Parts: sequence; structure tokens; C-alpha cells
Amino acid sequence: MNVLFHGPSGSGKDTQVDLLVKKYDFEKIGTGEMFRKMYAKGDPDAIEAHGYYSKGRFVPNDLTYKMFERYIENFDPKKNWAFVSVVRDVGQIPLFDNLLEKKNRTLDYFIHFVLSEEMAIERRALRWTCPKCEITYHEKYKPEKNKGYCDKCGTKLIQREDDTPEKTRSLIREYNKTIEPILEEYRNRGVLIEIDASPTIEEIHKEVIRVLNL
Repeated sequence: MNVLFHGPSGSGKDTQVDLLVKKYDFEKIGTGEMFRKMYAKGDPDAIEAHGYYSKGRFVPNDLTYKMFERYIENFDPKKNWAFVSVVRDVGQIPLFDNLLEKKNRTLDYFIHFVLSEEMAIERRALRWTCPKCEITYHEKYKPEKNKGYCDKCGTKLIQREDDTPEKTRSLIREYNKTIEPILEEYRNRGVLIEIDASPTIEEIHKEVIRVLNL
């Protein structure tokens, strides 16, 4: 199965995909994680990309997919693939199609999480991330057991530089400029499913499982 998850910043895409990885043998594949991992390794393309997303701007399509062609080789072709926001601009759709075709895969579903700007800002402002495991916690919705430290490895949690209200608003403005033609394309293909991202993690996950027939 190949599923593409998308939604505004703070809509819980990563949390939902992490649950699929844990329960249903999915591989999580996202350009956000790609940028961070390749940047940490000092990759020249990732350093260039950091100059965009660290300022709340989207990374150009050609640069994103130049990196993605290499990054996708890290994943098990025998598993289900859950893509997270790898299509952020309508111009990336043919690039993503080509990438799937090279891997002899086709997109089964495009799941779009819908969330208001106010709730997105609240969620990101209270979000903390483990710099080692990249697990995300939230003071209100998903608190860590030992405050300030990762449940899995004990590393001190950090707030990512793009989780401030100002950066979130900037990301949402950019998001709103690009999302409609993307939704229209996948709606026309018959693979679009929209899910309300305002309920609890558990309620959203039940809906994800239902629509994917898992």
C-alpha cells in the first residue's frame, strides 16, 4: 500500500503515520525528516534547503526531488509506504508520480488532514521534539512521561526553530497558496480522503484505520 498524508503544520500527520509504522508495518517517508537527517550529515543540498525551510519558506521542487531520489533508497520496498507531505506544490505531483513509477508503485490514497490556523499554532507552540529519535511530544495532547526528556532514549527535548507562532503563520500562508490545486488533482484521480484533524489522536487514528480498511 502507498498512502500520501498531507495537511497544515500541526495537523498531526507525523503522529498518525508513526502509529501506522508501529501497528501496521508501514515505512514512514517524509521530506521534512529527509531535510533534517541530510542536513545533520552535512549534505550540500540539505544545507541549501535549510536556507528555505528555516525561514518558513518551501524548498524549491527541483532541489527537493533531487534529494528525494537519493533518500528513498533507504526504505524497504516490500513494506507499505506512508509518505508525509512529499507533495507540497502542484508542480511536485508529476515528480512524485515519476518516483513511484520508478519503484513500480502507484498511489492508493491521498489523506488530507483539515485543521484551523488557531489550532495549528496552539499545537506547534506546545510541541517538543527529541533531537536523537525525532519523536514528537505535546504538552497537551501527547506529554512525555518524564517532563523535558524523551521516553525512548532519555535525551533532553528541544523546540524546533520552525515551531514558533510566527513561523507557523508563515508556513500556513504558504500552505494555503498551494493546497487547492493539489486537492483538485487527487480528487479527480479518486484517491482523496479528507479527515478532520481537530479531535484527539486516538479518534483521528480510528478514522484513519477505517478509511484505509486496515
